[in-house]
Amino acid sequence: MHRPLNIAHRGGAGLMPENTLAAFADAIARGCAPPHGRPAMEYGAELDVQLSADGVPVVHHDFRLMRDVARRNGVWLRELGPRIKDMTCAELRTFDVGHPRPGSDYARRHPVLRAVDGQAVPTLEAVVALAAAAPRPFTLMVELKCDDSEDSADPVMLGDATYDVVQAAGFLDRAIFVGFDWHALFAVKARDANAVCWFTTDKLSGDARAAIDIIAGAGAEGWFPCYLDASPENVAHARARGLKVGAWTVNDAEVMRRLSGLDAICTDRPDMLMDLQSP
Repeated sequence: MHRPLNIAHRGGAGLMPENTLAAFADAIARGCAPPHGRPAMEYGAELDVQLSADGVPVVHHDFRLMRDVARRNGVWLRELGPRIKDMTCAELRTFDVGHPRPGSDYARRHPVLRAVDGQAVPTLEAVVALAAAAPRPFTLMVELKCDDSEDSADPVMLGDATYDVVQAAGFLDRAIFVGFDWHALFAVKARDANAVCWFTTDKLSGDARAAIDIIAGAGAEGWFPCYLDASPENVAHARARGLKVGAWTVNDAEVMRRLSGLDAICTDRPDMLMDLQSP
């Protein structure tokens, strides 16, 4: 099997508490120190970046703290929590996001997840530092988590702040910026034309080739579609336009095999993809 870049979605959300330092450390260990007898392979992790109320890039997927995941003083939230953008970085750190409530829908969706108590919402700076210290090159796929809703940070501010952290760490050569709101990616490109950006698309209802042409014309390095759009015809068209292609979020072994010719596969179960990639 061809070995696309194995990207652990949110650090490997099917295995570890998503978007936590524990998850990213586990992803690094899998890629850089694989189980005995298995070769090291190209490996990385995807993460979601938002801005806290005090302008710090932090790593969290939803715009609000998640019920049945976030807890304070040992008590899980039973309703949606505060917005990430309304809490300071210090306030966010008062919540533990490493142990989903047993029996919750979230826990049932991730039956093999290993809970890790004491995990706070990390800063992007901390995640980048962890990846930079990996014993082998480790890629971070950095999603700029924003949209046009009032729950979201301004996309240009988010793009600028995220770029600053990655650039200051000297990690630009191992970072791929992605996102559904292309305004944030344009902000990154405005700062640095050489920053690698793969433009994300949701499931497309129309002709994917039209979207691919727009992405190529915008100066992107890659296209990051829903796996359902990664047909041989669409992938060939993207590559003819000079784009790399990865797909999200692939958790089925047969789909992994079918998409093994891509440049990257983003999955909640990087262990499954590793099994398929091993000789």
